[in-house]
Amino acid sequence: MRPDWRWILVPIVALAGGAFAAKPYARLAAPYYHAVAQLLAQGRPWQIASVEVGSSASSPGAVLRLTGYVREFFSDVQPAAKLVGKLQVSAVIESPLIFWSLLLAWPAAGHRQRFARLALGIPVFLLLEAGTTVCQLLNPLAYASAVLAGDPDPVTSWEHWSRFLEAGGRVALAIAGALVTIGVSRFVVRQGRNAAAPRGSRLNRRADPTRRSAGRRPLWTRVPVAAVEECPTRPPTDDRA
Repeated sequence: MRPDWRWILVPIVALAGGAFAAKPYARLAAPYYHAVAQLLAQGRPWQIASVEVGSSASSPGAVLRLTGYVREFFSDVQPAAKLVGKLQVSAVIESPLIFWSLLLAWPAAGHRQRFARLALGIPVFLLLEAGTTVCQLLNPLAYASAVLAGDPDPVTSWEHWSRFLEAGGRVALAIAGALVTIGVSRFVVRQGRNAAAPRGSRLNRRADPTRRSAGRRPLWTRVPVAAVEECPTRPPTDDRA
């Protein structure tokens, strides 16, 4: 059995991409993060000022920084607090590397299936980025809103979700998203082939289990006992005669 070199080359390329492309990717995706953050801030006393990549004085390497303002009430003119959400660029690129590496390295039946994976993988990936990176950047704003509201326990659901992502949830969601995309794309391609096949063809008969036995004669037939005629017996003969 020949080894599949894709499962060896893909992790190497992914590690190299994570080491050298983390900062450019975070800078490229910053406008998308900004737009999603503004969308999630609607209906809340939050104002998103900027999302950008910069250096951090407290930790080495580049960070993705979200700057926002929190008001105590919607009618307040001046914000009550200014918050900065930070995330390492190495954590930002973690989900994209796992998702696309698994999606592209998974064996496919043909070019149609690979195209279906790419077409379905783009919206799944955008939802994955919104649920991981953007939610972690907005966590400080949710905490500040809970403190301003006088909540005795300001640990919000945003904080619980952020802890889950930091404890390996980003990896789990990336793998689950890739596997779901692979399964759904395979189902869509299979249904498209069955719909395009001529009626009564072999492919349609495989797709419809109720028609598999149509037109086939049974291998045996059960016959009632009463319908079986007794065979006449020959009278005994005398060989000596």
